[in-house]
Amino acid sequence: MSISEEPDFSQLDDSALISLREQMRGELERLPPRSSGHAELAAQYELTTVEIDERARAAWSRPV
Repeated sequence: MSISEEPDFSQLDDSALISLREQMRGELERLPPRSSGHAELAAQYELTTVEIDERARAAWSRPV
């Protein structure tokens, strides 16, 4: 998957998103830090962080 494809992480449920992040993190630790694959995956990982932040913001701003 290339960065230009920008997957829609909002389509994943919480469990699937967390599992995907775990897999991505493992791969990031395996790839050489200055490789193009690492840079692309790091960008994808950052998009998952944005999705998690948005979900948390929405959950915390719901009226009780």
